[in-house]
Amino acid sequence: MIKDILKTLKVNHYIKNLVVFIPLIFSMNVFNVEKITGCIYMFAAFCLISSAVYVMNDLADIEQDRKHPVKCNRPIASGRISKRFAGFLLVMLVCLSLAISLHFNILCAVSVISYFVLNICYSLWFKKVVLIDVACIATGFILRILAGCYVISVVPSPLVVLMTFFLSMFFTFSKRKMELQLVDMNNRRSALKDFDINIINQFVAINAILAISFYFTYVLDAVTIERAGTRYLYLTAIPFTLIVFQLLLLVNNKEVQDDPIIFIERNVKLKYLTLFYFIVLFIVMFYLK
Repeated sequence: MIKDILKTLKVNHYIKNLVVFIPLIFSMNVFNVEKITGCIYMFAAFCLISSAVYVMNDLADIEQDRKHPVKCNRPIASGRISKRFAGFLLVMLVCLSLAISLHFNILCAVSVISYFVLNICYSLWFKKVVLIDVACIATGFILRILAGCYVISVVPSPLVVLMTFFLSMFFTFSKRKMELQLVDMNNRRSALKDFDINIINQFVAINAILAISFYFTYVLDAVTIERAGTRYLYLTAIPFTLIVFQLLLLVNNKEVQDDPIIFIERNVKLKYLTLFYFIVLFIVMFYLK
């Protein structure tokens, strides 16, 4: 039962909520205990509200999931977790998330509420609309960034917001590509019926390029250089680009499953590249002034 609950909550997807810490890193507050604590709490709040969204989506899509070759094994779709218990989980997760965010300020709470409302709209309407469905998911990542800014009282950078948006679009289109490869035409969701592999590949590549471009613009921006206190932040663009290239290689691996998070977690090279990025970032921000 515990294993099924954790699977329903999608604990392995909590890695997405780490974007809450991005403002903490680039505002040079990584050693500020109070602000680190605030980001940890907001990370927890978004983990809870994102789990609530996963439960809500599984309840809403239960019939469709039962026809899917992979999703039919989900605890709610398979019946291992009852609808009633899933509803109880949903209410509890939403209440806990709101309680944590309200502890800090109203803007943090608004970010959490907006994320939940956005996903309700997504589940009811937007997931059936081509491109709008992908934009909704990307907007969810922007709300995480904003919450990370609000909890430590820093002004959100437009360049970071745009970079986050297009990077999340890259991930979402990657997932859509895998869905196309797994599900036959007759069982595809309405938002996928206008797509084929060629156009999806173009969207994946375009968003990868845009994410890299906005990252380059951010690290070369005069405001960023002044805030970071170093003009060498551009060096982090090298490992960042390598990470995106590695993700592109993984997306084009035909043996991967239908969710990018799964093979990202299992790819050793990607873990080393991410570690390399943070090593370069640490050296630049604390030793190359």
